[in-house]
Amino acid sequence: MNKNKINITIATGIGGKGGISTVLTGYCETGFFGATNTRLITSHKKGTLGRLSLVVNFSVAIFQLIILFSKYDVGIVHVHMASRGSYTRKAFLVRLCKLFGAKVIIHLHGAEFQVFYNDESSLTKQSHIRATFKLADKVIVLSTQWQQWMKTIVHTPSKICVVYNTVPVLSLPKKTEEKDIILFLGRLGKRKGVDDLINAFSLICQQHPNAELHLGGDGDEHFYNKMIADLQLESRVKLLGWVSGDDKTQHIANAAIYCLPSYNEGFPMGVLEAMSSKIPVVSSKVGGIPDAITDKQEGLLIDAGDVDGLASALSVLLSDSELRDRYANAAFKKYTDNFSPEVINAQLEGIYNELLADI
Repeated sequence: MNKNKINITIATGIGGKGGISTVLTGYCETGFFGATNTRLITSHKKGTLGRLSLVVNFSVAIFQLIILFSKYDVGIVHVHMASRGSYTRKAFLVRLCKLFGAKVIIHLHGAEFQVFYNDESSLTKQSHIRATFKLADKVIVLSTQWQQWMKTIVHTPSKICVVYNTVPVLSLPKKTEEKDIILFLGRLGKRKGVDDLINAFSLICQQHPNAELHLGGDGDEHFYNKMIADLQLESRVKLLGWVSGDDKTQHIANAAIYCLPSYNEGFPMGVLEAMSSKIPVVSSKVGGIPDAITDKQEGLLIDAGDVDGLASALSVLLSDSELRDRYANAAFKKYTDNFSPEVINAQLEGIYNELLADI
């Protein structure tokens, strides 16, 4: 690319919590930003001053965007969007970028965007959301399920495309635990199915005396400590807090099963990390998860909220190490063929080249 021609990505900051941050870290580490001459603008980052920090950070992002448009020939602005506050911020930036004449990609991540649109937005707000997506030159979603729903609100359905999230293969340390550990990583809450997971584990823990449930994430730890105590599971269920870096890879290395019984998702990074690490997965049939895991081929899927089904799936895998290995190896092959950085970065570069060819 011409050195005066750049692309811009607008998103939450690298190094923070959550899926978007993990995706961006992967783009950075695997060379996508360098290959596409992309500058990153952080539109949202929590600070010590609470809401004031958010306002200051967003104001700085607007200023940075204007400066880049004044100094460079900007081709594409790639906007990573979720729901609620993220939508409000990004909808303004989408309009600003179109005023400058840039091509705009909206990359939708929000697991609850459908809830946000259908249940939380007035008719006027819904119209505003449709108008925002109409301005985009490309709309990227994380799964075929999301693609079908987005076709109901996007003016030109042909501009919607599926690009899965990606993670690099994790370099795992040696196991340090001999227990059969069921691992959950994510925000502790009902939306992620944590209540269901603890209740399911309580149904099977006596059958599997070597099993433990480890829950890694932030959230209402007081509530879950009480729930664990009420079920008399204090010696079998551990709250790890938010884990990252070497701590996270050690917990993944120690896991016998990765479990995410969520009620709604985009395309969860934890499932990808488990697949790339050859850790078998038990999860729910929501969002992009069925695109990643086919039931009884690369793992086991249950209906969200089916506690008995979840307990049964976990028990099956805890009882059969050969089946765990078979699912894990099949999932690793699917990851390599469909979700590795080499595959996903090439798809994104193809979208960039298609849009830039029209400039």
